[in-house]
Amino acid sequence: MSISARIRRPATVLVGAVVLLATAGGPASAERLGLEDPADVGGASLSDILAVTAIHAPKKVVVRVDFAELEPTSDGGPSSLSVFVDTDPGAKGPEFRVGAGLQEGTDYQLVRMAAWKPVGEPLTCSHAVRIDFDANRVRARISRDCLGNPATVRVGAKMTDLYDGSHPVVDWLGKRRYLSIPLASG
Repeated sequence: MSISARIRRPATVLVGAVVLLATAGGPASAERLGLEDPADVGGASLSDILAVTAIHAPKKVVVRVDFAELEPTSDGGPSSLSVFVDTDPGAKGPEFRVGAGLQEGTDYQLVRMAAWKPVGEPLTCSHAVRIDFDANRVRARISRDCLGNPATVRVGAKMTDLYDGSHPVVDWLGKRRYLSIPLASG
């Protein structure tokens, strides 16, 4: 990737966030953030992340990820999504990750994270992931109780496509390990 592309990509994400924050009405009880992600995997994956919307409401955090195309089945190999939620800006990396397959019949789980690595067993508190193949969209919902009722959260997303296992396609929202600006609870 060229230097100008490295500068332009995070700037595109930031501009999209600022525009959405400036124009989003939404209820006063939740803070909402929208981030655009350019089509940047060069056709190597149909599951290219195009946009992420996050809502930090009084009882839940909802993260919606829009893709170029989602298919219920794949003959070539699986793809997956990781949604990261950071509740402690002072710690390195997010404290939680929701992982889900992007094909029909796959499962999902919420795990704790430390320094970008999962720790412990999957959590059983209230969370859900729904895949809408018609809208090319995944929606992850996590109870704020699950997250320790944080005052703010930051979110990130990563898609991994293993169509060719020897050369996985990885698409981060923005840049590698990017986390959004903090969103306050409503």
